[in-house]
Amino acid sequence: MEIKDTRIYKLREYLMKILDSLLSSDEYQLNANFLSEEVGNYSLDKVPTENNEEKWIIGPAIRREVYELRTRNNYGTDVLDNLSNIGFFFFFEKEIEDKNNKRDFPNIEGIEKIECLNCGTLSDVNSPDTAEFSVQIQITYLK
Repeated sequence: MEIKDTRIYKLREYLMKILDSLLSSDEYQLNANFLSEEVGNYSLDKVPTENNEEKWIIGPAIRREVYELRTRNNYGTDVLDNLSNIGFFFFFEKEIEDKNNKRDFPNIEGIEKIECLNCGTLSDVNSPDTAEFSVQIQITYLK
C-alpha cells in the first residue's frame, strides 16, 4: 500500500482544494501532524477516537474518523485580524457543508459524509502576536 492510498492523504488533497478557494494567497502549507511557528501554516492531525459508529451483524459497518485542522494565525488586539480568523472557519465550515450536501467528497472508498464537528476555535496562544486555531472534521464511511 502506498501513502497515496490512505484516507488522511486523500482528505488532505480534498482540503487543499478548499483552502485554495478560501485563501487569497497560495503560499500556505498543509502539513500532517506538524504545525510550525510561522503564520499561515496548517496541519491535518488524526484524533484518536472510537472508529465504529454502527456495526451490523452481517455485512459492512459504519465507521468514522476524526481529524483536526489546525492553523497558526496573527492574534492580538487587532479586531480585524481576530474577525478574519473566525471568518475563515465560518466559510470553511460552510464549504464543507455545501460539499457534503452535494455529495462532493474526498476520494475515499465508501465515504458517506464529511462534516465539521465544531466551529473553528482558539486553541492555544503561543506568543503575544500569534495563536493556534482548530476545527474538528469527521468522515463517515462504510467498511
